[in-house]
Amino acid sequence: MARIDKAPEGGKFRATAAAGLDATAGAWGDGEFLNVSVDASGTLALGTASDTVGFIVTSEGQDADAAANKTVIGGRVYTVFFQCEIVEASTFTAPTVSAGDELWCIAAGDIATTGTIGDIFLGYVLLGAERVVINLHSRPVSP
Repeated sequence: MARIDKAPEGGKFRATAAAGLDATAGAWGDGEFLNVSVDASGTLALGTASDTVGFIVTSEGQDADAAANKTVIGGRVYTVFFQCEIVEASTFTAPTVSAGDELWCIAAGDIATTGTIGDIFLGYVLLGAERVVINLHSRPVSP
């Protein structure tokens, strides 16, 4: 099961999930990571290819193995990660990742291994596909 291994203090922040995110399922990794943005009211909303600011672990503070805990609870405070390292990435169910893959934010809080102009770069999959380095906005998207 993929999990956060390292997250520097300057690479995360805490924010409240908007009521509209209630019961939204995790979209990538083991089905418990979800890309988020910050809406006009200052709460977390579903992230897209062009407005993602980081991702949350939907099961934060709960039993990660329970399927019921892989959805967001509207009004709950979550840690939003934008710089961190994820280990055991070879267990990702969506998308399946390989060493050297780049990860890009796409619609509905999800990621893909290919991006298009305007998409936000999320990070790299390292040797053996066991570790993912997340460094959101670490480089501009090229035309």
